[in-house]
This record gives sequence, C-alpha cells and structure tokens, in this order.
Amino acid sequence: MIPSTVIKLRGASAAVLVAILSACASHGQNQSQFQTPRDARGSADNMEKLNRSVLERNQQFYHAVVYPTAKIYRDTVPEPARESIDAFTANLNEPFVFANNILQLRFPAATTTLGRFLINSTFGIGGLIDVASTEGLARQTGDFGQTLYVWGIRDSEYLVMPVVGPTNMRDAIGNGVELAAQLFVGTTLPTSAATAANYVGAAGTVASPLASLSKVEQMQELEKGSLDFYAMLRSVVQQKRQVELREALRESLVSDLPGLEDRSGEEVGSPLISPALSSPALESPALSSPALEAPVPPSPPAPTGDTKQPEAQSSDAGRTLAIERQPGTP
Repeated sequence: MIPSTVIKLRGASAAVLVAILSACASHGQNQSQFQTPRDARGSADNMEKLNRSVLERNQQFYHAVVYPTAKIYRDTVPEPARESIDAFTANLNEPFVFANNILQLRFPAATTTLGRFLINSTFGIGGLIDVASTEGLARQTGDFGQTLYVWGIRDSEYLVMPVVGPTNMRDAIGNGVELAAQLFVGTTLPTSAATAANYVGAAGTVASPLASLSKVEQMQELEKGSLDFYAMLRSVVQQKRQVELREALRESLVSDLPGLEDRSGEEVGSPLISPALSSPALESPALSSPALEAPVPPSPPAPTGDTKQPEAQSSDAGRTLAIERQPGTP
C-alpha cells in the first residue's frame, strides 16, 4: 500500500502540472486577441511580484523538462494512441466529476457523467474509446474547486504555485481535498478492492501526464507570441476557468437559493476580453436589447388623389414584379 501511495503522490504533481499547462494553452493560437483584465472585478493580483518570480522558475523547469518531453511524446506516439490515452484518463476522472456534480446539485450533469462512465468503461474498452460522445453524451466539468464556487466562495486570489503553475487559492484547496479523498478511499477499502484501486491509480498516474503532453505545444506558442507572458497566461487561465464556473452555477439548483444566485455579470464587470473564448454562457443580456436592434424604416406615406397602388404580378421566373399604372391607364 505504501509504495503505491508514494507513486500516486509523485504522479499527482506531474498530472496536475500538465493538466494546468494544457488548460492554459487551450486557446494559445488566438493570443493576439487577448488583453489584460486588470480593471475587471475578481481579477486582482495582489501577489503579482511573488507570482512572477515563481512563474520564472517554473518556466526554467518547463523548458528543461516538460517541453522536450512533450516533443518526444508527440514525435514517437501515433495520434490514435494519444487520443486513446486522453479518453482513458478522462474516463478515470469521471467518478470524481460525478461526485462533484452531485455536491453542486447539478443532477442532469451527474446523470450524463454516470452514463458516460458506464458506456465508456464497457463499450469503450475500459475508456480507451470515447463512445459516449458519439452517442451525444458530452463530457461535463466538475471538481471540488468548482463546488466551492457554486456554494458561495466566489472571489479567490490568483496564485502561481511551484511546478503546478497558475491557479487560485480556492482551486488549490479543492485540488488538495480531492487528492486527500483519493488517498483516504484507497486506505479504507477492503484488501481486494484496495488492490484493484491501486492498479487503477497507477494507471491514472502514468496516463494523466501523457494525456496532456500533446497539448503543451500550444503553451509554447502562447509564450512565444506574448510580450508579457505572465499577464497573458493569467488572462487565459482566469477566463477559461470563469466559463466553467458560470456554467456550473447556472445549471445548479443552488443558484435558486437567496444569496447564492448567479451574479456572474457583476463579478466580471466587463465583457469577455477574447473573442476566442466567446460562448453563449457569456453573452450579455444587453446585446439582445431592443434598443440595439436595427431601426425599422418608416412606412411610405399613403397615396393621395387618383394615384393607384402598384399591382403585383407574377412572372414566369417566379419573381414578383410591381407595375405602377398611371391615372387613366386601362
């Protein structure tokens, strides 16, 4: 049990690292459209000096270890195999997504997640093939940091952690709780179940870092195309995370409780900064206001005297012709 736990702890850091890297880089190709949301509410960075120092040291590690490893992985592992690893890793995480969907009172999302796990674990050969997506069951979001947000912990200080990378205080606590929960479950299961869980955990420890290595290239592109990589990275991370948080809160029954309703418009305080991250979830109600609709052209004045209204006739080509007849014309 102890060696397996050590493996999990070592692998967890690498798994979280590449997961954060892939999340940060998911929209790297649109970096020129980003600006820094310094004036937006909830984007305060009171630890900027410390965060920049940590990011600088992290980048040294990324350039020395992560980027070269990712290149070797992309060059040596065929794309179908990489896609299978991605699907397998996502399927291993589905039980935790399901648990957080329940805690967030997002029961339709929980039903979808449970269906995905059952289908992919059976017909998808243990999760190597994402059969559920082809059946219309889209992958759901769900983590404990998101659960804390739904239940009222909205504002959280931006934080860059050593090795792990950019996050915030709320999500860092959520990650710690999930890791502790995994270890606790592994130590309380019966011996046979614990052995099986250890094998699954070992598989996840190996697969999780590999699943995101193929996406690290986008992180490199984001870094190369940024005049201020720290500001750019913070903008991408915060906006992408905010999309997930708002979606979860809208779907949750918690949003109907007094004081916990969806106030996402008030929290952000400004429109989405990057069109690359635009989503129906982020559309402002003001954009559909009648005041912003195109004006209706005024109707022409009613004819006076003997002037006759144009008569509509159909042509052979299926078009309608208007023929105006002058007064006295038969």
